[in-house]
Amino acid sequence: MTVAKSSIANLVARYGSSSATAWLEFDRYKLWQPSKSAPQSTFTPVQGYMEKGPYIFAWGNPLVSDPAALPIVARQFVDFCKSQGKRLVWSCVDRDLEKILGGDEFGWSTVSCIYEDVIDPAHILELTSPEAKGHEGQKVVKDLKKNLHRANKYDVKVSEIRGSQWTEDDKIAIEQGIREWKSTKGGVQIASTTLQPWLDSEHRRYWVAKKDGEAVGILILTPIQASSWQIKNAVSFPSAPKGTSEALIYTALKDLHDEQERAAAAGQKIPHPANNNYHGEKVEPCLIQRPSSESTGSTSTRSSVSISSTANSISMSNGAETPDLASASATSNGASNGRPEGTTRNSVSPQSHHRDADRVTVTFGISAAPGLEPIHNLGGWKVSALSKTYGKVAKGAKLIQRGEFRSKFNTATDPMYVCYPPNGFGLEGVNALLKVLKK
Repeated sequence: MTVAKSSIANLVARYGSSSATAWLEFDRYKLWQPSKSAPQSTFTPVQGYMEKGPYIFAWGNPLVSDPAALPIVARQFVDFCKSQGKRLVWSCVDRDLEKILGGDEFGWSTVSCIYEDVIDPAHILELTSPEAKGHEGQKVVKDLKKNLHRANKYDVKVSEIRGSQWTEDDKIAIEQGIREWKSTKGGVQIASTTLQPWLDSEHRRYWVAKKDGEAVGILILTPIQASSWQIKNAVSFPSAPKGTSEALIYTALKDLHDEQERAAAAGQKIPHPANNNYHGEKVEPCLIQRPSSESTGSTSTRSSVSISSTANSISMSNGAETPDLASASATSNGASNGRPEGTTRNSVSPQSHHRDADRVTVTFGISAAPGLEPIHNLGGWKVSALSKTYGKVAKGAKLIQRGEFRSKFNTATDPMYVCYPPNGFGLEGVNALLKVLKK
């Protein structure tokens, strides 16, 4: 069935996950819809996937209005892949779909080697407040506070820019900063998305960091189900002072929390596409490129940090650091095994992926777990072999340390899963997945 791509962005904003936001890169992802809709869904379900050789890699849950539609849609998509002569691997799925695929009807092997990093803005504001001394989680955000103070010391100013507020000069500066940031990245990059700042700009929100009036970083939020937002990208340009990335994230979290408080006081729903009360404006790219300029004179030319949520990709060059705390910044602390020491909020409710429309949450997206845990229909030597392969890939691509920055925000973790038919995902499949994710 041919998918109307113009409608997908709106469905992702209202019903999607952090993984589904990747589907909007239509040059990389294909879209599938069943010829007959599931009766439990008010719209025809959609599934995004990538294809490489004999494999189809489905990315995230299918979009449905009600999880009750998942069993039917899963069967329809599996049948579609078989009709194409392809072997299906379903990546980045939540607990609902994992139970279906690992259950009696499908009998698939399921593993957990990834999780979603979720931030509670109110919790972070509490931990970084002057009154938070001695509270649980204080140790975790110590480095965040330090970097926020650094950003404040360098007079980094962060503010949201919406639709018509964008000037051509601002867009040129952002596009130039992104090009300079990309030029600093070395080695193989493994990610499920690329940085395209104006993609789906009607739904997304932008915070820009400036020093002395010059843009030094950008944060892009994209909406997902209920009142949740995903940090799609948080990039500090090579000329950015230390703490800029943290300042961007912290300011966005604070602004979202303040919106929630104002909405609650007025008896209104939180501004969000899923609540029918947020209307963005399209931001057109700038076709005129400003010549590369020298550093703005910032004292931290060694800082170059990027977080890309869905991509699980954090690229850090030359020892870059993240923000600090005094007025509007955010930062992070290293952690063993990719998780923060002393974290008390290190897990979330099994139903956490069913978002609360009356409470703002923010996700970094998917991170790689320190190890691989078998869940259904997998044991013995297969677990050992798969764990060994996963360990080599995670170490070689530095996937684990990509989550260390996120841990600075005392994130909660929501386990996510990879599912595949028996004997359907060996070394050949791992290599195919790495190739399709390679940028």
